[in-house]
Amino acid sequence: MGKVNVALFGNLSKITGEKTTFVDASTLGEVLNALVERYGEAFRNRIYDENNRPRRFINIYVNGKDVRFLNGLETKLNDSDKVLMVPAVGGG
Repeated sequence: MGKVNVALFGNLSKITGEKTTFVDASTLGEVLNALVERYGEAFRNRIYDENNRPRRFINIYVNGKDVRFLNGLETKLNDSDKVLMVPAVGGG
């Protein structure tokens, strides 16, 4: 298990009151669970859908790589890895 740097953008940083935080975790799923435990239901509702899966409009990257092209929540993490959580922005 390593200390992972998590960067939060948009409404996620507004909910948490932080733009960066650190979490001890060995998988991406553990990171998200730790963040939900730390920041509560408002955070959970922003990142998980009704089936308890990450919402499509939350883009999550591990060391610059989209987790959809890695192993999703099972993506293994090492000490000093960087996780970015970026809500998609739309408009027109």
